[in-house]
Amino acid sequence: MQSPTSDLLGDCPRCRAPIPAGNLLIRYERTDGHAVYAECPDCGEPVHPA
Repeated sequence: MQSPTSDLLGDCPRCRAPIPAGNLLIRYERTDGHAVYAECPDCGEPVHPA
């Protein structure tokens, strides 16, 4: 059984709300690893989850 936190991308840097994996907008590679944009369920804005 998976932990519920494994379905999270991280927290919103603006309001600290947890961002579920289903809110992923884009995942891309950078020279220092992967980065993502996701929609915050509380703010409704695209953010880089922390």
